[in-house]
Amino acid sequence: MQLDWIRTYVTLVQLRHFTKTSEFLNLSQPTISIHLKKLEDFLGTSLIKRSAPNRPFELTDAGKHVFEEGKKMLEISMTIERIKEKNNEVLLKLGATHTVSDVLLPDFVKKIKTIYPHVRLQLTIKNHEQIVDGLKQHKLDLALVEGKRGLEPFKVNVISRDELRFYASHHISIRTSPLLLRERGSGTREYADQFLLSERINPVEVIEAGSHYLIKQLAVRGLGAAFLSHSMVKDEVENGKLVPLESHVVYRPFYAVHDEIAAAPFIEELLPLLLYA
Repeated sequence: MQLDWIRTYVTLVQLRHFTKTSEFLNLSQPTISIHLKKLEDFLGTSLIKRSAPNRPFELTDAGKHVFEEGKKMLEISMTIERIKEKNNEVLLKLGATHTVSDVLLPDFVKKIKTIYPHVRLQLTIKNHEQIVDGLKQHKLDLALVEGKRGLEPFKVNVISRDELRFYASHHISIRTSPLLLRERGSGTREYADQFLLSERINPVEVIEAGSHYLIKQLAVRGLGAAFLSHSMVKDEVENGKLVPLESHVVYRPFYAVHDEIAAAPFIEELLPLLLYA
């Protein structure tokens, strides 16, 4: 019996869908079916009750038992890998959205390198959609993001909270002034669009940019109202280069996200470090 068969079966039961399991494990659907068939043949019993195509399946009594024991086997496997990793160099592929990388990543990386000197880091900074794609394609072990869109297949932990609002070089109305926003697909832009919709604001002009720093500099130069995290403009507000607009503040959580099954074994050990980053 191979551990891959168990991993496929446990994932299939958790997601309850062959197509989603195929996408999540980055395996073809025939491979998913083959793993299931080999596991059933090895055990000499059926694990699921097949139904019509695209309909939810039910577990047999044996299937329920194998699911519970399979999870334990995967946990043991992860423990063994964790012990091995203590003495070997480990590659951690860490992804973050632009906002989270600016706010949390520097301190988090420092703590990782201090406590886990054997960990070699590969950092990826992209917008929310690109980071989620990286998780789905198993190009990332752990991701730090500010939105929940597309995170359903993964284990999600709230690690912090951010404060968003509009800022400008002087007091202006966001209803009649150009708005400086991140590009569509970014977590910050999603929150901005939700806020504008809730306030029934139809912008007179939108200037998009893929960089928070650029958006901030445009606002400082008087080119419009920028929707930004408070943590990114504290210095500019303190020295009078930017002022907060309106009384509305949008709060958003930051999340740590990883694949519960395929993640590097020490991922769970890293999460407490984020709570104090």
